Amino acid sequence: MVAIIGLTANFALNSRAYLLESSDQSTVFSYLKNNPGLNNPLLAQSQTTTILARTDQWVSSAFASVSTNANFVSYSSPKADASDPTTIQENVIVKTNPADTDNFLHTGKTTYEVISGDTVVGIASSFGISPETIMLENKLSENSVIKPGQKLTILPTTGISHALKEGETIADLAKKYNVSEDDILDVNDLELAEDVLAGDVLTIPLAKVNLPAAPKAPSRFVQDNSNQVALRQASPPANFASGALSFIWPTPPRGITQGFKRGHAGIDISNSRMEPIYASEEGFVEISGWQSGYGNTIVINHGNGFKTRYSHASELYVSAGDNVAQGQVIAKQGRTGRVRGVTGIHLDFRIMKNGVSVNPLAYVKP
Repeated sequence: MVAIIGLTANFALNSRAYLLESSDQSTVFSYLKNNPGLNNPLLAQSQTTTILARTDQWVSSAFASVSTNANFVSYSSPKADASDPTTIQENVIVKTNPADTDNFLHTGKTTYEVISGDTVVGIASSFGISPETIMLENKLSENSVIKPGQKLTILPTTGISHALKEGETIADLAKKYNVSEDDILDVNDLELAEDVLAGDVLTIPLAKVNLPAAPKAPSRFVQDNSNQVALRQASPPANFASGALSFIWPTPPRGITQGFKRGHAGIDISNSRMEPIYASEEGFVEISGWQSGYGNTIVINHGNGFKTRYSHASELYVSAGDNVAQGQVIAKQGRTGRVRGVTGIHLDFRIMKNGVSVNPLAYVKP
């Protein structure tokens, strides 16, 4: 009886071992996390384990040779093509054979596609990394909004990416980031430090990732009284009249650095260079020269109750009393008058209708 029991047990163990073995060096084991009886023997067979806690984690569909055992599935193929992905459902563990050198990215990075309801914090929690890691890797700020369908690069651990420069070594990175060489090798699935090449993008494991400092608050307003042009004013002739008006964009730059709002009755246009300023429509120059706050300024009367104002110029090319054509160069951008900071080169462009400032974007488009 003892002999029979011994033979039966031996046969059962050999059968189970047969299930867990494969002669194929590209074998991937996928099995349910809630079956520790099968999980433990499989975990003991390899040093590389990736836990996938969300849906839509990818492995190659070339592994699609599926066992009929309901408790675990084995996928195997001698030549896997990682460009042809197949979805593995949620709550599985994927175990890779460390001898496999073809089928998996050794950086351990994952491309995650955002779904409705996702947040950076939630995604980070699912992957067991810090939100700052995802934000820095994907160039997100605290004000960024992620949208369904957006693809995010997920590092295998809390840390940062580092592109290896020519002549740079793993030892250099370990010293720079105050981490061990072994930790860098482990997280990047590298056996030897000599296996890296210039241009390789490595993950550097860190205890904490700090986001770059937020941009400084806008500089305080300053008063630039340089290069003042003498103020001149003129009234349009009694017979001054105009036809239908069609305003044009008043300067080459298209960037709006401040819009029309309460406390700012125009739009600021700038690329931080002293660009030419054009008359937005033909008309009669009523004001040219220095005005408090506005700096060097031109005001053009276009008739029909409309006027345009061009402020903070460094140079003025027309004088009060001149008639100007639409598109004529009348001034050059600058930062005269009350401007924000020492680099506040811009055009403050305003349109007045019957003496009231209106939103210029209702009449011109960038």
